[in-house]
Amino acid sequence: MQFRDHQQQAQAHTLRLFACFALLLLALTASINLLLALVWRLLTPFGQGFPALFFEANTAVVLLFVLGGCWAESQRLKSGGGPRVARWLGGQPVQDDGGALPRRLLNVVDEMAIASGQRVPQVFLLPREDAINAFVAGWGPQDTVLCVTRGALERLTRAELQGLVAHEFGHLQEEDLPLTMRMLALVWGLSLVHGWGRSLMAVDDLGRVNPLRWLAGVVFAGVGWLGWLAGRLLQAAVTRQREFLADACAVQFTRTRDGLGGVLRKVWHDQETLAGRMRHPAAEMVSALLLHEADTSAWLATHPPLQERIRRICGTVLPPLPAPLIRLDAVEPRRTAAPLPDEALGVVPWGSGPGSASPFAAQAALPPGEVRRRQLAADREALERLRLLAGPTELRLMVLALMMDPDNSRECKLWRRLAEGVHQSERIIEDVAKLLPVRRVPEFERVTEIVRTSPIEHRRALVESARDLLRADGRVSPRDRLWWLALRHRMAMQRQAPGHIRPVTGQGQALPDLNAEQRHHATALSAYLARLIPADAPGTELPPANQAWFTAVMQRCGVQHQAQATQQMPDADALAHALAGAQELSWMLRPQLLKAWVEEAFNHSPQGLPSDASADALRLMARLLDTPLPPMLDAHYPRA
Repeated sequence: MQFRDHQQQAQAHTLRLFACFALLLLALTASINLLLALVWRLLTPFGQGFPALFFEANTAVVLLFVLGGCWAESQRLKSGGGPRVARWLGGQPVQDDGGALPRRLLNVVDEMAIASGQRVPQVFLLPREDAINAFVAGWGPQDTVLCVTRGALERLTRAELQGLVAHEFGHLQEEDLPLTMRMLALVWGLSLVHGWGRSLMAVDDLGRVNPLRWLAGVVFAGVGWLGWLAGRLLQAAVTRQREFLADACAVQFTRTRDGLGGVLRKVWHDQETLAGRMRHPAAEMVSALLLHEADTSAWLATHPPLQERIRRICGTVLPPLPAPLIRLDAVEPRRTAAPLPDEALGVVPWGSGPGSASPFAAQAALPPGEVRRRQLAADREALERLRLLAGPTELRLMVLALMMDPDNSRECKLWRRLAEGVHQSERIIEDVAKLLPVRRVPEFERVTEIVRTSPIEHRRALVESARDLLRADGRVSPRDRLWWLALRHRMAMQRQAPGHIRPVTGQGQALPDLNAEQRHHATALSAYLARLIPADAPGTELPPANQAWFTAVMQRCGVQHQAQATQQMPDADALAHALAGAQELSWMLRPQLLKAWVEEAFNHSPQGLPSDASADALRLMARLLDTPLPPMLDAHYPRA
């Protein structure tokens, strides 16, 4: 069950977090004991030994402060949740008072909630922060808050504000919040003394500093510096790679890469002018929650470099972008998005009776938000029923239903003939039709993983049935052949020489280093995918965007002058030969080839986001090459 997979993944992340915390606590205790021992020796150079219970007392004090601080902060966070974190940093709830900037922010939050299928969180503003930043915090949908700084509200365009908010909704979709809240409590305990000292050193609202408080703050901040360092190391060890997924989700939700790309470019410009740092003393403790932290050393960074994130989103490293104040001449009308009902989250199914011609029929007159919610509810209901299927015949029928074109009447007719006598066969095909397009390939992979353990004759019969099904209309499209090859590969039906071992070398090689034979295989596969990416090309002529995609991929492979992809479209035998050759590439080169396909698909797709069909083709090819999905492609598919 996917729910159990989520539980196991969450437990694994939590165990890793606590293991890192335990190691850092041991290192912190040992370091403080060593430091105090050296201080004692300097103060008593002629003394012998240490006072009784010297190290025990030091250890007890350290554990009291750290563990006590963790426990106290955990209790406060559990009782206050996200609003406590927001108010801790000086946040204030955003009210629709008729102002242009608050109205625009609330509308953007509602739009991104609908686009991501998430509940609308509470919205807070950090009025004292000039930096461009934001974060989400909370334990669950009931106490989730989204905080935006005043600098982001006043200096981002509407498209950029959408990208910023969509990035935070990406963290909600990836279910990062429970882990980050636990980490926040642990970091608070490690940094308790240092944070208290920093707060004593901070200026008041009038910009004044109390000298006695400042001196006491220097002492406490210095003593607690090792704990602060341990807290930063803990954040860097746990959260760094989650930002790439949230960036990809933002592109998916907004359907453009210019929004978040512009935000990161403006943040980069602010950091170069020393205006990108948060003012609040506790901002460092929550740096893992922010869109980006101020520049710090690489080994303490909780976020990837801005240049790398910009390159992944925009395809190249664009220069920093100034962020002047935005002046709005008009106030947007308020477009309220009602919170997602429980049925949209799969709690209560909506009524789409069996036997209807289309699972989403009669929805054209509904508002777009309601259509989306009903689609999510139908998808969740169908997914729950499909994952209860356990019989071998039911699973094989589900695989065939996922592979076939639901609009192809001949394929549907043959599928029903294969399903004769199977209990609730119509329910299977109806539930598959209700799935969202992004569900089909993940469900295909899940079910084939189960079926591949069946006897060889059953797997061979499935592959043969799929071949007959996909050519039921007398033709085999590029999409059909790719699905069939993926099924044959997952059923382990591809032929391979006895005793063959795939190469594992290739470190330091890049795509331009391919030899002539390897480049020929990459060209053939790219020419085949050009029929599907970024748009389906059923005719003999490729759309300009498809040809541009093919040319860009070839340039990354070191081919500067390339013929038209239509002239190099491989037939079935040539495709199988090219696929076998690409599978022989090293473990270093195959991910690079897939990355080139994916990044150029983003670069040449409308609004910078590939279609579901293009993403499916890339994911199937990744499985054929036994290569992990790049984060940008992986974020196209839901986790739950």
